[in-house]
Order: sequence, then C-alpha cells, then structure tokens
Amino acid sequence: MEQQEQQAEPQAQQPIGLTLQDLRVLAGAIELGVQRGGYRAPEMEIIGATYNKLAAFLKANEPQQPAEAPAEATAEAPAEAEVTAEQA
Repeated sequence: MEQQEQQAEPQAQQPIGLTLQDLRVLAGAIELGVQRGGYRAPEMEIIGATYNKLAAFLKANEPQQPAEAPAEATAEAPAEAEVTAEQA
C-alpha cells in the first residue's frame, strides 16, 4: 500500500531554465528564418521587435571580460617585437 502512495505522489519537477547560449541559438534561428524567407510580411514587425529585444538582452548580459586580459595582450606585444627585431 505504501508503494502505491509513493507512486501517486508527483515527482518534484526540476525548474526549466534558459541559458544565454539557448537565447543565442534562438536569435540565430530568427536570423536564419529571415534569410530564408520563412516569415510573411505582416509577421516581420513582431519578429523584428522580438529579435531586437533579444539582441539587447544578450548584449546587456554578456559575460564581462576580466580587466587583466587587455594588460596581458599589451604585455605580449613588446615580446613579439623583440623576437621580430632579433630575427632581422
């Protein structure tokens, strides 16, 4: 009898989540649909508005690059210049 009660209880549902990558895929799908003529002219306004909102959201939520990355790039540039000067 206990087994029947346990089976009758709904299993805990895991929350459904969307990642930024999922949203990038959706933006790409919209772009592809437009390129292939997948939308009728009356639909383009709502599709375009939704795409613009999605693109703005993705841009606002891009992962921030660490502040050290540009410093590393400039630190590497002189080393490359030295190698070039030595080879010449």
